[in-house]
Amino acid sequence: MLRLLTTCLGGLLWIMALAAVGRSQDHADLPEAASVTPQLYATGFEFAGGLTLDAAGNLYVVNYRGNGNIGRITADGTASVLCELGKLLPVEQRQSRADGLRIDGEGRLIVADSEAGRLLRVAADGREGTVLADRWQRVRFHAVNSVALDSVGNIYFTDFGDSKQNNSTGALFRYDINTTVVTRLEAGLAQPAGIAVAPNQQQLCVAEQANHRILAFGLNEDGSLGGRRVLIQFPKTGESGLGGGASHPAGIVFDANSRLYVSMSAGAVNVVDLADGKLIRQYDAGGPRTTDCHFHGTFLYTTVAAKEAVFRLRLGVRGFEYSDQ
Repeated sequence: MLRLLTTCLGGLLWIMALAAVGRSQDHADLPEAASVTPQLYATGFEFAGGLTLDAAGNLYVVNYRGNGNIGRITADGTASVLCELGKLLPVEQRQSRADGLRIDGEGRLIVADSEAGRLLRVAADGREGTVLADRWQRVRFHAVNSVALDSVGNIYFTDFGDSKQNNSTGALFRYDINTTVVTRLEAGLAQPAGIAVAPNQQQLCVAEQANHRILAFGLNEDGSLGGRRVLIQFPKTGESGLGGGASHPAGIVFDANSRLYVSMSAGAVNVVDLADGKLIRQYDAGGPRTTDCHFHGTFLYTTVAAKEAVFRLRLGVRGFEYSDQ
């Protein structure tokens, strides 16, 4: 009876929170959800996963025209395969298929090669690549899922492990850009996916898929973690439409005002206040199986696996620039 009451109360609180979405006066610069319509931007992805954009507006997306490829779509719409990871950086007994992407301060792609369990760096022209890390303490990574950079270029990344909700073997790592040392920052996570460093460089957020929540860690100057809190807990059942209902958080990104944008697998982008964990807005991402989101200019771009496509949302706010390209 107590468990049932707690579950019902949790659902009621979430519905009340959703009812307030779009009415907040504290974030008046964000458009109301009803005024934002996703625009189809690009198609042709085997599995539309991680994406990123460079300063010139060139879009990079994983699995373009085939798994293991990284596609490049220029600002004028010209599309091409930048590289095939399996050919550029062959790996024995595994296939390559990237999930997460980011661009470092020198314009190179930082790649989470999930299928091969590797952290990679690929030149801007796609002709050269480097395996930055494929193991920690001699143990191979299982499935490197997402990447994030801090303001000086250190790389934070998640490894799914083989975790499920009741078998939490995922972990969070840091690659030191100066020493090339890999440090495990946190273990025992249930399918850690999207990751992002806050604009103040003092917090690190991780989407824990199997637990339907976002974790926020304190981030010390030396790259170690401080305290941990649940920033927001999403519902696991269908009482709240796009916000829940067999929906889990995936890719995440910050805007310049420290608001966290969370791509939700049911087809939404939830906007969360980092300070208090409140749900601010909930936008239509373009379709179900939304996997990632990223800013360029005043647009938020989303990858939608169910439609093998990239959409963009005109939000009128700018993302946080985590590197100087």
